[in-house]
Amino acid sequence: MNKFLKFLLASLAISASVNAQNHVIDQSGKTFIPSKITVRVGDTITFKNSDPFAHNAYTDEENNEFDVGMQAPSKETVITIKSADSFNVECAIHPNMLLEVIVK
Repeated sequence: MNKFLKFLLASLAISASVNAQNHVIDQSGKTFIPSKITVRVGDTITFKNSDPFAHNAYTDEENNEFDVGMQAPSKETVITIKSADSFNVECAIHPNMLLEVIVK
């Protein structure tokens, strides 16, 4: 790969990380707050457990798949949006919890 192409790719990667935003999702009252967000590829989502019991935020969406595992009270877990595919997030412990993530 020539030097210019390497420089261009490195510049794009730095630019994407500088423009990335963090979105905080609070897990409180067995609910994701907010219940719907719009993000961009490269953004992060911080799942914050404000309940006095565990949660398990996950998605099976192929290009953005993640599972935060058993998230204890007062813990935070950060995931990165990898693809422009929108998806839903659920809690494996509390099936009524639902977060809609729209990726632009």
